[in-house]
Amino acid sequence: MKLDSMEAPHRQYAVAALALAAFGAALGAAMPRDVAAQSRVVDDYVAVALKQNLGLRQEELALRRSAAAVKEARGNFLPSATLNARHTDLSGNQIDFGEFINPVFATLNQLTGTPSFPTDVVLRLPLKQETSVRVAQPVFQPAILAGYRAAGAARDAQSATRDARVTQVAAEVRSAYLQHAKALRLAELRAATRSLLDEQVRVMTRLIESGRATPDALSRARAERSDAQQREAEAAQLVEATRQSFNLLLARPLDTAVEAVDDAAMGFDAMPTLDGAIASGVAQRAELRALSAAERAAVAQRRLAQSAFLPSVSVALDYGVQGNEYRFNADQDFTAVSVVASWNLFNGGRDAARAEQAGLEAQRLALQGDDTKRGIELQVRLAWQAAEVARTAIATAEDQRVAAARTHDLIRRRAEEGLASPLELSQARTQLTAAELNAVFTTYDYYLRRVELDRAAALYPRSTP
Repeated sequence: MKLDSMEAPHRQYAVAALALAAFGAALGAAMPRDVAAQSRVVDDYVAVALKQNLGLRQEELALRRSAAAVKEARGNFLPSATLNARHTDLSGNQIDFGEFINPVFATLNQLTGTPSFPTDVVLRLPLKQETSVRVAQPVFQPAILAGYRAAGAARDAQSATRDARVTQVAAEVRSAYLQHAKALRLAELRAATRSLLDEQVRVMTRLIESGRATPDALSRARAERSDAQQREAEAAQLVEATRQSFNLLLARPLDTAVEAVDDAAMGFDAMPTLDGAIASGVAQRAELRALSAAERAAVAQRRLAQSAFLPSVSVALDYGVQGNEYRFNADQDFTAVSVVASWNLFNGGRDAARAEQAGLEAQRLALQGDDTKRGIELQVRLAWQAAEVARTAIATAEDQRVAAARTHDLIRRRAEEGLASPLELSQARTQLTAAELNAVFTTYDYYLRRVELDRAAALYPRSTP
């Protein structure tokens, strides 16, 4: 039946029905496909969220602090140079070594008959000033190496913690974007349904005027249109709510527009195998890397405590001047080279206790890592199974939508020819709307479950801005 051969109300009703069918066809064309390229729009939004997230900024500052601690530990390997200066103003009772030396020198002068030895020596200690530069270099310091390893492991643990936060933020942004896209699809469907019911009311009005329908059919059509208008308003409110929630994650004004993306460009590639997803999760999850780094830090702490059982050796070079006056000449300067060794023989067993504590902590972290690995494997299995069930449900939902659309089209044509009652047409329209809604829910349920699978199995490629 051609549109131009139909009566005006019938033609308007057919146009509205075709609009709803076109929306359904577009939804079917937008079903998940095997696309390799990630959605540029969604990835850009993720990048913005990673830059603006306050929690992630805190993690980044903590990581920079850990990196600075590594630099500090590395500096212990290098020599140190210090300038030391002292000036002492003496008063009161003092020891003067000249009182002991002068009589001896006087006796020597008498014996030799010459004034070769001074008899007015003044030698009060300490001397008024002493200025020196000391350069010290550790030679054998086991604690330095253990401390450096501990700082590096702590930095790696903080880096993994930051990466876990990045993955979580990316998943939250992608989920929020999908929720908003889902709300938009529902709003479009509600608008198409309301337009269809507007035409249905017009058709029923004309049929009553021509005596081909009863007033109760018009009342039913108006009631259905009122319900559709309420549903449309609720869908519009949901669009605003999801848009504001999405903008909140991006730390930008809540009323900022969100760029729409076609469903086929969402960036969901083919479903991975279960074994591949598990292997990726166990190998790539940042939580496991954080626990592994924490275990290495505990081992380093144990070695740090054990280093107290070994001696430490350092070399120091001192050069300076000393005397009662500041004079920089060969008579005033001095040079000293020292080798300093230290060995803690006994301190009440405190070092052994610290080593034992660190060893037990390393064992605890190793057990926690094994437990977390099993938990991640369970997360991946559940997420993969949920995504697989959601993916297979899409085909069923699409078959139901196509069948409902054909049934509605057939009954609409029969109603236009007076062969089907308005009640049959209303039921067919209700079934079509339900099938369209189910197709939207099923499609986006798969998308959201894929986001969870990507997070659990560490499949989503991320890049920290």
